[in-house]
Amino acid sequence: SYASAAQQSVLQLLQQTMEVVPVTARNLNAFGRVRIDFCSAAILNYGGTVLDAGGQLDAEWLQRSQRASKDTLEALTALEQGLLAHCESTGLALSVRPISDHGVAFYIVIKSPPGRLQDIAAMAAHCADVCQHDPALAGFRLHRNGNNIALLPPWLDKSHAVAYVKHQLAQRHPGVVTFGMGDSLVDLAFMNECQYMIVPAASQIAQARMGAL
Repeated sequence: SYASAAQQSVLQLLQQTMEVVPVTARNLNAFGRVRIDFCSAAILNYGGTVLDAGGQLDAEWLQRSQRASKDTLEALTALEQGLLAHCESTGLALSVRPISDHGVAFYIVIKSPPGRLQDIAAMAAHCADVCQHDPALAGFRLHRNGNNIALLPPWLDKSHAVAYVKHQLAQRHPGVVTFGMGDSLVDLAFMNECQYMIVPAASQIAQARMGAL
C-alpha cells in the first residue's frame, strides 16, 4: 500500500515510544503484503481477526468470530446474490464480493472502477434501502469511502476487537495510555475506545467535521 513520506515519518516516530497496533479492513493475505514491521498485536477484517505479536491467530477471538458469523452467513450470501443481480439488471459497473478469512465469512465489499463514482453512489443508495427494509439485514451497517462500499453485519466492529486488545495490553502494562488514529468515519467507534484520538487533516473524519462548522 502507498504511504507518503510524512505518513512514514509519523509511524516511525510513534514506534519509537509506543506499541503500535494496526487496525484495518485488510484480510490476512493483504496484511501480509504490508511492508511495515509491526511488533505488537494486529486487528484485521474490520475487527473480525486478531493476531498476536508473533503474527499468530488469537484462538479465543477466532472462536468468537466463527460463532457470530454462523448467524449472518445466510443473510450475507443472499445479500451478495441480490447485489450481483441488481448490478446485472441496472448495468452498474461494480465488483461485488464477500470477504472471508480462515473459514469465517466477514462482510461484503463493493468497488467501482476509476471514474465510475456515479455507479458506487447509486449502489450505496440501493444498499441503504435494502438494509432498511429487509428484516434479515437488521443491524447491518454501510460504510462508503471513495469508490468502496463495505456492508458489515452487526457483530463485526473494529471497536470490539480494540477493546479486547486494549484489555490484553492493560494486563501487561497497568495504566497504559491509548491513542486511536483513523481517517474514516467507520473508525470513530474504535478510536472512542482509546483515551485520545488522532485524525489526519486530509481525512473523511476531518472533512465531515469541518463541513459541519
